[in-house]
Amino acid sequence: MANKSKRDKCFEEAADAYNDNVPDNEKIPIEHQKPWGQGDDAKWSPFGPLDRLWNWIKDPDAVYRVPDWTITIDGKPVAGDNKFSGDGYSKRPGRSGNTQLEDQNQMNEDQHPGNEDYQDLNLNPEKCQCDEDDPQGEEVVVTVPSPGTVSIPGFSPAPGTVPVTVPGTAPGTVPGTIEIPGGLVPAL
Repeated sequence: MANKSKRDKCFEEAADAYNDNVPDNEKIPIEHQKPWGQGDDAKWSPFGPLDRLWNWIKDPDAVYRVPDWTITIDGKPVAGDNKFSGDGYSKRPGRSGNTQLEDQNQMNEDQHPGNEDYQDLNLNPEKCQCDEDDPQGEEVVVTVPSPGTVSIPGFSPAPGTVPVTVPGTAPGTVPGTIEIPGGLVPAL
């Protein structure tokens, strides 16, 4: 999505990495940059890809917004935004005639009527208790399974699945390794 900030990308990668490493019953039901729009009843709801395309074909002035994230709570969607340093709610009216925050609050009101917990919903430095600096990587150990045989001159692992454990900073590449299909191996 256009205009995705470095912190939005970091948040998305962190949420996705968390979900990749926990059992299904512990995953965060989150979608990033999910478009929402107003239906014929003027109620906000998330669009699927075909809904969005169809609405644009049908009406080029269709009302839509794209919050940073949409989570599912009690079977219903909740829209929210990341508002860190240098990022605030836009005061410019959207296609609905309302500001970004007014639309987001209406999205959540339409899905969870009367629930004040879903108004003015955003992640910011105060709520996250983070500082103004860019987030720092955390040292992790990543085990990458390498299916099949990997033959490199001077290094010949046994045929079959070879687990390769390497220290590094996530996300990113690990110093001293090269990437091949199936995983990372030590660089010679």
